[in-house]
Amino acid sequence: MTTLLQVQPLLDIWQPAGWDEFVRLADDPQSDKLKCYYYDGKMRFEPMSTGADHSRDHALIMFALSLFAVTQGIQANGHDGCSYRKTRMDEFQPDISYYVGAATDAIPWGTRVVNLDQYPIPDLVIEISDTSLSDDLGTKRLQYEDLRIPEYWIVNVQAMRVLGFEITPDGMTQRIHESRVLAGLKLEILEEALVRSRSESQSATNAWVMQQFQA
Repeated sequence: MTTLLQVQPLLDIWQPAGWDEFVRLADDPQSDKLKCYYYDGKMRFEPMSTGADHSRDHALIMFALSLFAVTQGIQANGHDGCSYRKTRMDEFQPDISYYVGAATDAIPWGTRVVNLDQYPIPDLVIEISDTSLSDDLGTKRLQYEDLRIPEYWIVNVQAMRVLGFEITPDGMTQRIHESRVLAGLKLEILEEALVRSRSESQSATNAWVMQQFQA
């Protein structure tokens, strides 16, 4: 039987595992500080980032998206580090996820892990990539593609870029530079906000973002 002590040295690596073994480890209280993924018969555990760069970009993106939704009259609910589970097939825990429009209130209060056998998939998932960029561009992208999540963004902390992808009708992903889920949101505004945040306070950057959305 695999234990968390055996998994810890293999963090950030996709490892073959049965579903029951994964769930036992993912639901162990000792996994509270780990992000848990399961896809294509493999599991992956990542430490939740505590780095200042990651956390500041995370906060900036969530503020910007919530502000855009408010100024544009878009109904949306954002989730921070939420776990999603499709029994015996998938689990994922993106840094940020959103339900938008008709699905805004799909997830009731009190839900710990979102059961995708019961509730819809999120409309947008976002990974803040500081040390996990290769996997966010690789296996996780394939997982989100297979799940038909409408939109997937990768925020490259080091390069200060936002890579946006949408699911095409044939189930493949293609690059986008303007969100379809949050209609009209240009990703270049978020990139400029990331650049500005490196040389000014969060408050100053947020004020600039507000000006862009109110223009």
